Amino acid sequence: MNTQHHTSSKRLLLALLLLAAWPAVYAQEGMTPEQQTELDDMVRQSPTFNKGFTGFALFDPVARKMVYSYQADKYFTPASNAKILTFFAAETMLNGQMPVVHYQDFGDTLKLWGTGYPMLLNPAFVEMDTLGNWLRQRTDNVWYVSNDHYQDARFGEGWSWDDYPYGYQMEKAALPVYGNGVQIKKAGHLSPVRLTPAYFQDKLVYDPKGNTLGRLEDRNIFTFNARALTASKLDRQLPYLYSLPLAAELLSDTFKLPIIPIAGALPHKNDRKTLMAPLPDSLYRLLLHDSDNYIAEQLILMCSAKRYGILNTPQTLAYLRDTVLAHLPQPVDWVDGSGLSRYNQVTPTALVLVLDQLLQRIPRERLFDVFPAGGESGTIQQWYKGKGGTPFVYAKTGTLRHIHCLSGYVVNADGKVYIFSFMHNNFPDPVNELKREMGKVLGWIHREVKGK
Repeated sequence: MNTQHHTSSKRLLLALLLLAAWPAVYAQEGMTPEQQTELDDMVRQSPTFNKGFTGFALFDPVARKMVYSYQADKYFTPASNAKILTFFAAETMLNGQMPVVHYQDFGDTLKLWGTGYPMLLNPAFVEMDTLGNWLRQRTDNVWYVSNDHYQDARFGEGWSWDDYPYGYQMEKAALPVYGNGVQIKKAGHLSPVRLTPAYFQDKLVYDPKGNTLGRLEDRNIFTFNARALTASKLDRQLPYLYSLPLAAELLSDTFKLPIIPIAGALPHKNDRKTLMAPLPDSLYRLLLHDSDNYIAEQLILMCSAKRYGILNTPQTLAYLRDTVLAHLPQPVDWVDGSGLSRYNQVTPTALVLVLDQLLQRIPRERLFDVFPAGGESGTIQQWYKGKGGTPFVYAKTGTLRHIHCLSGYVVNADGKVYIFSFMHNNFPDPVNELKREMGKVLGWIHREVKGK
């Protein structure tokens, strides 16, 4: 048996055993009766929370007890809280090593099959692009690229069809190039609008009736209006319409080499090589701090590439549901890596138990580094500030229209870590109301719930 596969299987079995050890019913212990009543009043009687549908779970990872729960076994749309599942999947399946590309080397020719690796020529990873650096060192005369092993769609199930021109909905791909996006910049009032990669520069047209910046739905024609002309500064990233021939053109334009798209099935694993590289925490920080949807989807595709060779999101998520997530008290209904889909359904209880597995698996310092810190970083930089600037909340947000969730870790005044999941659906008002109300609850837990 392959040693790496055997080690991975052992880790999965251990995770399954840990999950199986979770009790099906949790006693609400760990606080005095008076504290239970006070917390219950803050959650159940909140006029803000009662405007919508709220669930809350608070778990003690040392005592292995649910300290408090309110509608925590009910299903909610998690929005970007789904990225917590994606993080857990990547940590479990990739185990710190990502597949960069499948390939065959014939001396003067190179055949490539993408793995979902998201960093190729990506401006966010200029110094860390393993595949780009590897390709620059090649001495082949021609490269061939195939997409026949990609068994996925360009968008996730349930994504909004009219979000195609927005930077938060990049297309998925086996071999993404430049992050599957076009950077559009303008440095000053009289400066021209510049596109990167420059390949797209002559595809920019003026549209007086369009948005400031946009793209036609069915082709790679980018548009700007009078507002863009008069703007003093522009800096935005828009998705381009992906195809393998276009990816080959972009690569050929960059590497100055013939790159030819072909129809070619992925060779058996014994007949191909896979370039591997360490998975940097900078990817996880983009996933969790910046809530990067593109990175989330490509992480799931890399999980698929590592396990199956082929790229198939539904198959990979089904595998995760049936193995490392199989013994959650409420099964997750999980359809994408990013949480863009409203088809995702998960309970607060399930999320805190996944967060518990992350806390057991990852050293606390590293875990809290990749999660946003209240008052300090990521999507909660302006919220949940600790006294003296020391964070006490490390958590992932999730927001869609009328949905806001926050799940992660809250540290009490004695340094003890509790795990929580706040989920709100069908909330009609601005989410800042929810954030303020959650801040009151989390601040109270930090101050009042004791234990070391």
